[in-house]
Amino acid sequence: MKIYNVFIVAGPLHIMNSIEAIEYFKTKNNILLILYTDNKKQLNQMKKLLKFIDWHRIEYIPLPQKSIDKIIFSKNIYHSLKFIKKNKIDKLFVGEYRSDHVNHIVNSLKDEEVYLLDDGLAQIDYHKEMAWQPYRVKVRRLIYSFLLYKLNRIKYTFFTVFDIDNEKVIKNNYSFFKRYIDKKDITQSVYFIGQPLVELGIMSEDNYKNELTKIISFYGKKKFVYILHRRQDEKYIRKLSIKLKFEYREFENMIELEMINSKTVPSDFATFYSTAIVTLPQFIEESKYRVFRSQNRCFNKKFIDNILTSYKEFEKIGLRVELL
Repeated sequence: MKIYNVFIVAGPLHIMNSIEAIEYFKTKNNILLILYTDNKKQLNQMKKLLKFIDWHRIEYIPLPQKSIDKIIFSKNIYHSLKFIKKNKIDKLFVGEYRSDHVNHIVNSLKDEEVYLLDDGLAQIDYHKEMAWQPYRVKVRRLIYSFLLYKLNRIKYTFFTVFDIDNEKVIKNNYSFFKRYIDKKDITQSVYFIGQPLVELGIMSEDNYKNELTKIISFYGKKKFVYILHRRQDEKYIRKLSIKLKFEYREFENMIELEMINSKTVPSDFATFYSTAIVTLPQFIEESKYRVFRSQNRCFNKKFIDNILTSYKEFEKIGLRVELL
């Protein structure tokens, strides 16, 4: 019987951190389960990372979007996992702890060692997410249990760049991707890392425009380049770029990989609270990093607690926070 290591991912950062986990743990016979939706940009970014590792096997599993698909998901996933379940799993790595679909897969495969990979700043809200379950989530989970979902709570070991209180943590220092870094030329420019705050209902269009105007003004005459997030509305950012007179770019890869491969990097990186502002300094030490914090009134009230937690984490790790 062969011994395998299984990685369950749903985004490019998950795959990047999976590769780092393979480097750290020296795992062999690595099987990658890619959970995907109809977001083609995200799937393409994930595929571009696959070349760095010789995977034993890669399975693509569509995440259910419609109600009927959710009903038959547990049955469909059983067939996808049949090959793996016939063999022994040494270590299981997971990139998303909040999804009931992922929870079901993990419980179907669960062995003694289950590791949680970084999923951006979501990691620092782990205890809050686990403790607080609104009524609609409880109802949804009850329905899923009747559909043969396995939703037992999982005890994770964290493989992360963050300090997570009261949990077992193994630090990820990105040693694999650091090998690919050459000497960079620095250009006097700002890369502002965008986020889909408008699309997610976190900030209104007017507030986003006003806050971005303040940030552009903060950097004065320095060239300002907006880096489009893969979930952002390109038409909206294009209109903003014309109105506020800035350049915007859309990368084919996640920004960390773009900067690793690039011969030139900007003198400054900035964002509201993108996770990339935490990971990029691991690779590009010469640049300056800032996060900009808007007044609470600029945000949708239901998101404020999580947003403030993110800024506290930024301050804890030594990032400069500018209040707008």
